[in-house]
Amino acid sequence: MALKKILITVTTYPLPSRSYDELVCTAGILEDGSWIRIYPVPLSFLKDLKEDTGFKKYTWIELDVKERGDDFRPESYSPNNYKIKILDTLVY
Repeated sequence: MALKKILITVTTYPLPSRSYDELVCTAGILEDGSWIRIYPVPLSFLKDLKEDTGFKKYTWIELDVKERGDDFRPESYSPNNYKIKILDTLVY
């Protein structure tokens, strides 16, 4: 378990899920420049920007994550909870 600062750079097309309604795979860059893949992320977290619980591409977030034991990719993590702290959104 680790609290990480992540610059969100990629989100995938939503996939139907029985548990979460719709899920997306999200990827970003950590402060040290390494990649991180975050799955599962409920689609509602990408849509709820008005409530400050969502995020979009090029947003720095802080999220408590754990390594995914069922994934062979070393950059894959899962959220421990969905308490996402929005730090900054880059304007492009």
